[in-house]
Amino acid sequence: MGAHSVFGPSGAVGWLNCSGKIKAEEGIPDKESSFAAEGSEAHDLVDVALKKNIDVKDLNHESSKEMIDYCQTYVNYVRALGGEQEYEQEVSYDKWVPGGFGTADAIVVKDNTITIVDFKYGKGVKVFAENNPQGMLYALGAL
Repeated sequence: MGAHSVFGPSGAVGWLNCSGKIKAEEGIPDKESSFAAEGSEAHDLVDVALKKNIDVKDLNHESSKEMIDYCQTYVNYVRALGGEQEYEQEVSYDKWVPGGFGTADAIVVKDNTITIVDFKYGKGVKVFAENNPQGMLYALGAL
């Protein structure tokens, strides 16, 4: 992964709701937890499977059956959408949020409709698609 925007979609809930968040976190190193590392691993698996048009189990990766099955569910969902698809696509919404950009997991264009699919891998924190700031910023950038 490349650089991150301080106004990135994954942190949008925070910076949209607390204008001082960016300044308050300035200079604090970004440490990756074991949970984040596991999520990155899962993201890599789905990205490669989609780009190579193969199943996740065929990647010969030493992942748990639970991770492989979960990733395959996402891959199957995205493939079933059809249309024109882009994976791990950097999008910019700098016109509306200076310095704003991020990387969308999947962008699907079909019948004049853009669908953003954001892969979530984790437990404990529910994330809803409806009115989701992260997804809305990806969609804005995809436009």
